[in-house]
Amino acid sequence: MSRLSKFKICGDVTAPITGKLLYLILNELADNNGEITIPQKRIAAALRISKGTVSRNLRRLRYGGYIDIQAQYRAEDGGRTANKYIVH
Repeated sequence: MSRLSKFKICGDVTAPITGKLLYLILNELADNNGEITIPQKRIAAALRISKGTVSRNLRRLRYGGYIDIQAQYRAEDGGRTANKYIVH
């Protein structure tokens, strides 16, 4: 795979530029199975955008079929933790 291949894939993503950027970030940080668990707050802080913007664009990516989002829960108390994102 050439160094630009992953960026060409992003060109096919039907989303605003922020959605494309989020897709690139998730794709870059994902493991070999295409999975990453990361808090939306961390993404928002890194990009200096609101958590709402991150959430909205992640939903767009999910509805577009580019990622899956799996809710994660703590074993100790059943509380929510960061979502797992699966990049296609």
